[in-house]
Amino acid sequence: MAGIVATLALAPAASAKVHVSFERMKGYNEPSTPAKYDKVGVIKISGSRTAKNVLVLNPGTSASASYFVPLGKDVVRRARNWQVWAVERRENLLEDQSVFNKAKAGKATPQEVFDYYLGYISDPSITKHFQSIPTSEVTFARNWGMNTELQDVHRVVKKAKRLGGKVAVGGHSLGGSMTSAYATWDFGGKAGADDLAALVFIDGGSSPVPVTPEAAQACA
Repeated sequence: MAGIVATLALAPAASAKVHVSFERMKGYNEPSTPAKYDKVGVIKISGSRTAKNVLVLNPGTSASASYFVPLGKDVVRRARNWQVWAVERRENLLEDQSVFNKAKAGKATPQEVFDYYLGYISDPSITKHFQSIPTSEVTFARNWGMNTELQDVHRVVKKAKRLGGKVAVGGHSLGGSMTSAYATWDFGGKAGADDLAALVFIDGGSSPVPVTPEAAQACA
């Protein structure tokens, strides 16, 4: 972590174009879960398509992968040999994004978005609105504990490793706790940290680590 922090602190932000893309890949095969939900999403942010090093970031409790896009853009502008891959957890597949998607396509107004997701709570005249998923329809989600989440992240890490560079795992808040757990998790007899160049914590999971010139050089 120290070397990455040093690199970002000392490097000026470049003005080159940043590429952002989204991919949903095969996740952990959780036995009770329908196959359509055994998936993990990744927002990939890169300043250079040839960058081989990857920082995999896990969002906090109520956040999604898009939470890291502004940070990711700044990171890859300053560290051109790094990509940032933000994890979109499988539970986001259960969200109703229908009216948000219409708004992004210019087919719904801000008022329509508000009415659909919140306005109906105080205005009974709004009859077409967000509906909670009955618990009976998603009982399989009870099995999405730490193992399922970390196994999903492990698949993201393995894909990042195929680029041939260094891979670091980090996160914010709950994502920081997941990062700590990932580092010590047993993946087929091998700790998660064994395949990582660094751990990165953003307001969660770790105390600050002093950055030394030697540490910075090791991760440059």
